[in-house]
Amino acid sequence: MKIDSAQLQYIEKDAVLDFIIGMDEVDTEAIINDNSIQELLNGSVPQKIKEHANPLGMVESFLQLFIAREEYELCQTLVDKHPQLKRSDIRG
Repeated sequence: MKIDSAQLQYIEKDAVLDFIIGMDEVDTEAIINDNSIQELLNGSVPQKIKEHANPLGMVESFLQLFIAREEYELCQTLVDKHPQLKRSDIRG
């Protein structure tokens, strides 16, 4: 699995890879049906993620997970709802 660390703003590449590998057994449908992920996709940040040491890194990890799974509509929704995930070098 290839992740370009230049694409990451809030979390280290190794942490993202560990996250993606850890989620390998979890079906995409199960992920998007989770209430916390629904909150993310609707524009809020669930309490579980707010309490995380690096909330934006956690959200960015889900973005990278969806990219790895080629779930581009989910990626777009996540970035639209959390614009801080847009890379600063490509913002218009």
